[in-house]
Amino acid sequence: MRWMIILSLVFSVSGRAAAEDAVSADPIEDPEVLGSMPEPDSAMYDYLKARRLKCTSEWFELASPVELTINGRAYTYSGPALKAKKPDPDGVVTLGVLGAVKDYSQDARGALDKFLKRFAKEKVDALVLVGDIAATEFELTQVLLRCAKTKLPVLAVIGNSESRAAFNRAILAALKVAPNVINFNIVRQVELGGATLVSLPGYRDKRFVHQTSGCLYKDRDLKALGRMVEKAPAPVVLVSHGPPAGRGKHALDYAVEAGNVGDVGLGGLIKKKEIPFGLFSHILEAGGQAVDDQDRRVKPGKWVNRLYINSGSANPLVWQLNSGKISCGMAAVFRIKGDQANHTFIRLPCGK
Repeated sequence: MRWMIILSLVFSVSGRAAAEDAVSADPIEDPEVLGSMPEPDSAMYDYLKARRLKCTSEWFELASPVELTINGRAYTYSGPALKAKKPDPDGVVTLGVLGAVKDYSQDARGALDKFLKRFAKEKVDALVLVGDIAATEFELTQVLLRCAKTKLPVLAVIGNSESRAAFNRAILAALKVAPNVINFNIVRQVELGGATLVSLPGYRDKRFVHQTSGCLYKDRDLKALGRMVEKAPAPVVLVSHGPPAGRGKHALDYAVEAGNVGDVGLGGLIKKKEIPFGLFSHILEAGGQAVDDQDRRVKPGKWVNRLYINSGSANPLVWQLNSGKISCGMAAVFRIKGDQANHTFIRLPCGK
């Protein structure tokens, strides 16, 4: 009996030590420690956990919406929607946009830190990760947690390279220590007190969905998106990894040797529902392009009533752009004021 008591004490002490080690360890450096942390007592966590195998979800609201605070701002959360309770403090909704981060390598971390530092100077209100965040679950978690250190809402939507199960697990893991991470696949509408962001998760072409458990959206998803846009407070900002169909070499969807490869259905929906603004990525050579609803180029800083951008890749991998420039990592700042928007691209210098 005495040995049983001693063993029980040893296991109890070692269990506490393991828990303390998990708390003290940095989950950005080792996301595995999150597995031993308790699940948060959170309506959003429970809602997402129940849908952890899905690419998106039916519009199913909580019986009783809950209030939460992110970075000092009060929000109401209803399940599929997150709504700021007050208008944007300065009247301009400013978004930091990151497309195709791709991994959490040393070079990618350095680039990410530079973008986040610039976003802080621009006083962005939220971060938007437009798909292809990372291919592995651990690196997904690391990118999310690094962005979450800003304390801003981090809106993450899946692209064509992630597994939906890994993506959702990464979100749930991050939520244990970062309640400002938003699964923008399931939480489809985020109102920021001056603009409403709506998401279309995944990609339209099965040939380019790299994981067998990836997210492929279909016509019914476009129809559901249209119904959501009709009810969303204006102005609406559409966020999707893949761009709509465009025209010409300066369009958001122009791919080398393939031409304009964007989604015709998505382009038709944008026109039909008169969605004024959009954030896209995926076609990396089209990164750094900004157009209006007639596919005319829009200069940085110019306020316009229709604006759609391809944020390119935040990864510092060298990439030849359609513009003739070389990209070594880029991101965007997107601003909405009333019924107009403008943009600025942030380009990292290429090394020697």
